[in-house]
Amino acid sequence: MTSRRVAAWHVCLATAPVLIGAYYLLVHAGVWPGLQVAIYASANASFAAAALITARRHPSMRAIMLLLAGSGAAGVAGDVLFYFDALVHGEPPYPGVPDLFYLLAYPLMAIGLLLIIRRRTPGWDSASMIDAAIVAIGAGYLVFQFLIVPLVDFEDKFTSLVSVAYPVGDLMLVVVGARLMLGAGPRTAALRLTGAYLGLVLFTDAFYGYQTQAGTYQAGNFLDALYMSASFAIAAGMLHPSVIKMISASNTATPDATPGRLAVLAIAAITAPTSIVIQHYAGGEEHVVAAAIVCNLLFLLVMLRMAGLVQAQRHAAVTDGLTGLRSRRFFEQALGNQGERSVKNGVPVSVLLLDIDHFKSVNDTYGHNGGDRVLVEVTHRLRELVRPGDVVARYGGEEFAVLLPDTSTEQAGEVAERIRRGVSGAPIAVDESRLHTVTISVGIAGMPAAGTTDELVLAADRALYAAKNAGRNRVASATDMSPAVPVAA
Repeated sequence: MTSRRVAAWHVCLATAPVLIGAYYLLVHAGVWPGLQVAIYASANASFAAAALITARRHPSMRAIMLLLAGSGAAGVAGDVLFYFDALVHGEPPYPGVPDLFYLLAYPLMAIGLLLIIRRRTPGWDSASMIDAAIVAIGAGYLVFQFLIVPLVDFEDKFTSLVSVAYPVGDLMLVVVGARLMLGAGPRTAALRLTGAYLGLVLFTDAFYGYQTQAGTYQAGNFLDALYMSASFAIAAGMLHPSVIKMISASNTATPDATPGRLAVLAIAAITAPTSIVIQHYAGGEEHVVAAAIVCNLLFLLVMLRMAGLVQAQRHAAVTDGLTGLRSRRFFEQALGNQGERSVKNGVPVSVLLLDIDHFKSVNDTYGHNGGDRVLVEVTHRLRELVRPGDVVARYGGEEFAVLLPDTSTEQAGEVAERIRRGVSGAPIAVDESRLHTVTISVGIAGMPAAGTTDELVLAADRALYAAKNAGRNRVASATDMSPAVPVAA
C-alpha cells in the first residue's frame, strides 16, 4: 500500500486552526505578548511566503504573485507595528504608521487580482463586467451608508480621511473580487480559496467598522480568528496545484446565467431600497437621494444585462456551440428564403452537403477531444475556402452544409472540389503530438433542377451517399449521380 504524500496546501489548512487556537489561549492567559504577535502575524506571513513560492514555481505568474506577496507583507508589517505600539503605549495612536501598511495592502491585492482577471478573460467580457458592477454598486451603497458616512468628521479631516480609506479599500476589493468570481473561466480550488479570503476579509472589515463606531471593539475578539482564517485560506490557494489554472484563458465568451448567479444579482439589486426601509423603521438617517441614484443605476444595469441575455439566446439559437458555424435551423431558414427567390426570379441556388470520412474511427482512436479538434479545424478551413456570401452550417454530427446563392451546379462543383482539396491538403493535429489526415465526401444539388427546397436537400443527401459508396474523398452531383474521381494535387 502506497502512502499518500501530504501537500503543502494541506499543511497550511491543517496548521491554521492550531495556530488560531494557540493565539487565543495566549490572549486569554495574558502571557507572552510577543509570541501572541508572532502567531497572529504568521497568517499574513504564510500568505506572503506562499505567493513567493508560487512565483518561483510558475514564472508566468511571477508579477501577479509578487504583488500578492507584497500585500501579505504589508499586512505583516502593519500587524507587527500595531501590536508593538499597543505593547509600548498601551493604546496605539490613530492614525499611525501601521495604517500606512494596512492601506497599502488593498491596492497591491486589487492590482494582483486584476492581472489574474486580465489573463482569464483577455477579451471584452461585458456580461461579467455588468454583473460585477451590479454587485459593486449594491455593496457600495451599504458601505457608503453604514461605514463611510458615520466616519466623516469635518473637524478632524485627516483622521476622517484615513478612516474612510478603509471602507474605500474594501469597496475596491468588492469590485475586483466580484469581477473575478463572477467572470468566465475555470472554477478551481485555488479560485474558491481566494474567494473565501475575499469574503472573510470584507465581512470582518465591515464588522470591525461597526464595532469601532459602536465603541464595542476589543483586541483579541473573534474578528482576529476571521482575519487569520482568511490569510491561511489564500495561502492554501496559492500553494494549491490548480493555482496555475487561475490564469487559464476562458473557453467561453460569457459565463452562464446560473440560478446562483441570478440570486447574487437579485440580492445586490435590492440592497438600496431594503436598507432605506430598514433605516426608516429603525429611526435612522435615510439617504434618499443616494438610494435613488443607486436604484436607477441598478435598474439600467439589470436591463442592459437582460438585453445581453436575450441577444445571447438568439445567438445560441442560430449558432453551433462547438464550431461557431450557423446552426441547422438557421441554414434551413436561409435555404427557404433562397428557394423562394429562386422560384420567383429564376435565379439558381445550390447546396453542398459535406461529411467527414471515417469520423467514427477518429473518435475511437483519438477520443472525443481528438474528434472535436478535427471538427474545429475542418470548420476553420471551410470558412477560408467558401466565397463571401455563402452560408456554412453544421448540419449534424460530422456533417456540414453550404448554401451557395446565385450559383449553378457547375459552379458549385468547382467550389466543392476546392473545399475537398483544401480540407485534405494538410493533416490535422488531434492532440499535442499526433497528426491525422482527414478527407471529406461532398454531395451537390441545385435549383431549379430540384423542384422544392426539401427535394434540393434530399437530392444533395443522395449525392453525398453516392460519393461515399464510390470510395469517399470525392464529389458527386445530383444531376448525374456519377462521382468524380479525385485528381492528384
